[in-house]
Amino acid sequence: MKKIQLFILILCFSAIQPMFAKCMYGSDWTKNGKKIVVCINGDSYPDRNKGKEICEKVKGSSCSSPSTFSSSCANNECYDSSGKNHNSLSGF
Repeated sequence: MKKIQLFILILCFSAIQPMFAKCMYGSDWTKNGKKIVVCINGDSYPDRNKGKEICEKVKGSSCSSPSTFSSSCANNECYDSSGKNHNSLSGF
């Protein structure tokens, strides 16, 4: 019985995890010496791809896949899922 409960608990957390937004950046996500951080409402492959596309739009050239993730951004080069620039974003 405990194994079933544990399995259900793990299943619930794994189903909830992708709904959390992530702030992401890659090794070459920079513009004018500042790190470009994109905060997206999810962590799926399409979400990461969208973050990469926003980086490329902001940077004006190609960006690597995102490799680092956090829950906030405060470097004046923070971008939301629409590509809008913010001084900081948090709560992700």
